[in-house]
Amino acid sequence: MEIEKLDVSNIIEIQKIRQVLINHPDLLSMFELLVVMSNNRLNNDCKIIDKTEPVIEPNIEPNLSDDDDD
Repeated sequence: MEIEKLDVSNIIEIQKIRQVLINHPDLLSMFELLVVMSNNRLNNDCKIIDKTEPVIEPNIEPNLSDDDDD
């Protein structure tokens, strides 16, 4: 997997957005959460792609009725 090169223009743009939102704490807080969530999502996506082991999903059996009428 090829890792995307860091684009400095993105960092500068994020800093500009933070400066615009500095007088709006609620919006700034939401923006910061969005940045954190995006970073986490990107990091997790990269980890999944890099895994060589198969992903084993839990075997969850459905809730079956105990009724005798079935």
